[in-house]
Amino acid sequence: MEKSSHPIEMYIYDQVLTKIHSGSDYSFSIYEAERTEVILGRSRKKEKDVYVQNCTADNIPILRRIGGGGTVLLSKGIIVISIAGKTFFPYRLKEHMNAVNRVIITSLNRLGIDNLSIKGISDLALDNKKILGSSLSRKRDIVLYQGSLLLSPDFKLFDQYLKHPDREPDYREGRAHRDFLTSLRKEGCKINKNRVISALREELIKRIPWSQL
Repeated sequence: MEKSSHPIEMYIYDQVLTKIHSGSDYSFSIYEAERTEVILGRSRKKEKDVYVQNCTADNIPILRRIGGGGTVLLSKGIIVISIAGKTFFPYRLKEHMNAVNRVIITSLNRLGIDNLSIKGISDLALDNKKILGSSLSRKRDIVLYQGSLLLSPDFKLFDQYLKHPDREPDYREGRAHRDFLTSLRKEGCKINKNRVISALREELIKRIPWSQL
């Protein structure tokens, strides 16, 4: 257990896992984050990734998700995508993540947002800048995907609370948060959050994304 004046609590985006454990084969939730909070990956250390003193001073929670990957920041202007379901395909974590990311690309393409690609392990990039990060947790035949899509966040928050990661995908090329990250709004897309959420829901409601791996 980590000892700190800034305690770390477990973070689950919503109740999608509860629905799976209650007997559902597939559940998802999409919403805009309501507050600013820092989410550590399963094995990440807050001292390496987070300006803990700034978080403490501003009363920003530092939480931990059950999935792997890097530390992320959630805030207003970020769309949270959480998907859980049964799978019959062993391992293949990257393939499960990117099956979801391809559905997200399809949804955004239908809104007229092009030049999207999968970068790194499971990022979505728009013209070589990160616009979505994701992680995946798997226990036996249950998969949990967690992703955050940057719609219109305040980019100053990333520099204020997150350190430069000690591990990064090749395409980042050492860029600072403000140069590496982008958002739909920053790229000139004026589509509101409700249209984005509706487009994602329409695609995800059709099938479990990884059903055809």
